[in-house]
Amino acid sequence: MTRSEKTRHFGNQNYEKLRKICIKKKQPFVDTLFPPTNQSLFLEQRQSSDIVWKRPGELHPDPHLFVEGASPNDVTQGILGNCWFVSACSALTHNFKLLAQVIPDADDQEWSTKHAYAGIFRFRFWRFGKWVEVVIDDLLPTRDGKLLFARSKTPNEFWSALLEKAFAKLYGCYENLVGGHLSDALQDVSGGVAETLHVRKFLKDDPNDTELKLFNDLKTAFDKGALVVAAIAARTKEEIEESLDCGLVKGHAYAVSAVCTIDVTNPNERSFTSFIMGSKRKQNLIRLQNPWGEKEWNGAWSDDSPEWQNVSASQLSTMGVQPANSDSDDGDFWMPWESFVHYFTDISLCQLFNTSVFSFSRSYDEQIVFSEWTTNGKKSGAPDDRAGGCHNFKATFCNNPQYIFDIPSPNCSVMFALIQNDPSEGLKKREPFVTIGMHVMKVENNRQYRVHTAMHPIAISDYASGRSVYLHLQSLPRGRYLLIPTTFAPKEQTLFMLRVYSDEHIHFSPLTKHAPKLGLLKCKSAQSVTRLTIHGVDFNSASTGTHNVYAILKDSRKSFRTKTLSGVKSIQWDEQFLFHKSKNRQQYKIEVWEDRKMARDHLLAQSVIIALIDNENRDTTLQLTDPRGTVIGTVSVTVSAFDDPMYL
Repeated sequence: MTRSEKTRHFGNQNYEKLRKICIKKKQPFVDTLFPPTNQSLFLEQRQSSDIVWKRPGELHPDPHLFVEGASPNDVTQGILGNCWFVSACSALTHNFKLLAQVIPDADDQEWSTKHAYAGIFRFRFWRFGKWVEVVIDDLLPTRDGKLLFARSKTPNEFWSALLEKAFAKLYGCYENLVGGHLSDALQDVSGGVAETLHVRKFLKDDPNDTELKLFNDLKTAFDKGALVVAAIAARTKEEIEESLDCGLVKGHAYAVSAVCTIDVTNPNERSFTSFIMGSKRKQNLIRLQNPWGEKEWNGAWSDDSPEWQNVSASQLSTMGVQPANSDSDDGDFWMPWESFVHYFTDISLCQLFNTSVFSFSRSYDEQIVFSEWTTNGKKSGAPDDRAGGCHNFKATFCNNPQYIFDIPSPNCSVMFALIQNDPSEGLKKREPFVTIGMHVMKVENNRQYRVHTAMHPIAISDYASGRSVYLHLQSLPRGRYLLIPTTFAPKEQTLFMLRVYSDEHIHFSPLTKHAPKLGLLKCKSAQSVTRLTIHGVDFNSASTGTHNVYAILKDSRKSFRTKTLSGVKSIQWDEQFLFHKSKNRQQYKIEVWEDRKMARDHLLAQSVIIALIDNENRDTTLQLTDPRGTVIGTVSVTVSAFDDPMYL
């Protein structure tokens, strides 16, 4: 597992060196890799004589990168259909630490008498595990003396326009920014774990409970610095940018700028009880920013709506709300949560997990893997093929890369973020991403070798033809699990990065070998594979009281233990163990022990399993005898034994 935080220079352009050259020559920088011509604007060569490239100093006598810091209103969308990126930039202004990462050394880049102007700027975007520094000149496309694309409402503030230009350079040209993925933009400006929540899908089980859970989850993520953007999906091309009666726009993205719960006074209650106990209710609200800088929600809790009259002055001040003086159409608005989930279809958020061991706040264990889906030049399904496709392709599915991990406790939460490499960085021609996803299954407690026959999945991520997919696992039983990252179809080859975050340390490692080598010198090949499933024990009527028991499964060399469970007459483990052998007839011993916690554990009973390599799955019930030879119950077992060591 490797990780690199070193910054990569896009196009091998070094900002410091180029800036020194420009200052020495007393000439402002002109970027030859992204020239101020139509080549940087369009996918195909076009004539557009009315577009003039101008530097900020030609547009305003006192240009600045920032004027009084950064705020959502600093980012207003121009004529380019790139609300996905503009909304992400608007969301970025709520995390100053990230903003400083994306715009490094902002004070040194600022127009100032303290240092010479060189017409060169640098920005950083996160790509495939590294921050990529993109250098640009400050020549911006204009028409009639006005910026064509992103701009600030403050006429002499230019950080958003310059940041957009750097992003366009990363994507090959400005036209390539039309219609992108929200999650990609959020990830590019944060390096966080991107996830898209489909609101209808999230609420389908129990709308009332899940609506509140979604609010609480979103508020928690936002309060921890997550970048959040919401959108209303358009079902047809004709619906894109269609305005609804409520003021919202279809096929459009909005940056989330606040999530909160407030107390609202009910003016209609005048009873004695309400006077003593209070007549307030809770209201969940969300604030959004339209990147157009106009067109707002006009329903309940909109600007100047009567609901604000029932909110205390202290709360209004905390929220930054001034109803009497509000700009009625600045693109910034509040709306009730129940209306938000009614209209908005998708929520894209990028979470930033705290991985510092020295932090007082909750921290996460982070593990990162770089690998690839590749055929290794082999036929599909060959042992070294690592591009097997999704579970629909059963013959090749298990050829994909495989990773085992152990869940130490039921309270452990694990998040997986799978990202594929973008081969089109900086190119006008965009190669489509392959469709990717993740598949998780429970495996034998002692598995150390690759799975060859898929087990029933316990979780499957959405499959998406985008840069990344996300999977969150919660409340899993303790045990060993297998993660298989896949493309949708076999033979699709590309690099991928897998990030794993957990609130407890988990053992996470790749499975590369098919079967063990046996014997003292480890030179014998395994001839068979056996899976033993210990379902549980049933004690007979003579047994009394509650038992706290576990089972130990032994072969001639090793022993493995189940978890401890409590019961009176029956205990159910349903735990599996795997054995590779060189013999066709195998013997195993099962011991049932009482877990006494404060004293030495006590052997309750034992039994013997004879496993024949007959290529069958056999359910069997064995008698349990105590150390004196008395039968005290039974143990139920499934024996699955095969003469092909690469069958299971």
